[in-house]
Amino acid sequence: MMKKKTLISILAVPLVVVAASGFFYLNTDRVVSAQSETIAAADKATNSQVEYIKISVSSSTYSDSSYQIRIRDRKNLSEVTEDYVGGVLQNKIIVSEEGRRITSIGRDHVTGKLVGNTWILPVNLANENKKILNISLMEEQKKEMKEQNWVKSLRPQSNDASLQEVVAETSLKKEVVTIDAKGLPVKREVFVKDKEGNWTEDYVRVEEYKYLDSMPMNLQRMNDEVEIKEITAPIKEDKLLKG
Repeated sequence: MMKKKTLISILAVPLVVVAASGFFYLNTDRVVSAQSETIAAADKATNSQVEYIKISVSSSTYSDSSYQIRIRDRKNLSEVTEDYVGGVLQNKIIVSEEGRRITSIGRDHVTGKLVGNTWILPVNLANENKKILNISLMEEQKKEMKEQNWVKSLRPQSNDASLQEVVAETSLKKEVVTIDAKGLPVKREVFVKDKEGNWTEDYVRVEEYKYLDSMPMNLQRMNDEVEIKEITAPIKEDKLLKG
């Protein structure tokens, strides 16, 4: 389907859950401070022209070295997405030429080698990608961070004094956001309770954020051993599909 071939299918960064421990300051001053600082951080997060998100997943099913990296360059309208399993690159999608060109690289199931195809999208689909590439990857995080009530963590998990943690907790979920000295969110963790009411670490998802000056060139380049074939855009109709 076309949605798997354009940015439409990878725009949203889904939020799942992880586990944590800690206690909170509950006095009014710290609550007010944490709330205002977190909302300010959420606003700042969408101002960068080049955004980096690393989503790490670990559970009884996935290795802790399974992760996805996404970098969006809103100035030059390009994006790179890489998926790793066991620390080894499995798939890579490069959206370039202002959303017009798609390059898809993956591992051959028989040989295990990376192979790839590249194609040019029809004008209307390329224009849709161009619109999406102007949108911050952090929009969803910004919205969800603003909708919660935050307090400062009593026991920051990091030894870096320039970082601070803020926490939002309900009866079912606890979320921890780390904010750097520039007032930008750099890490987000979400935790849920198991059936016994304990914060669980059976499934862990951590989002890490960076704000860059430019797209790292090594991410845009393909490995020399990867053969990239020019093909016709693999779509049935010159339109986006619903669903």
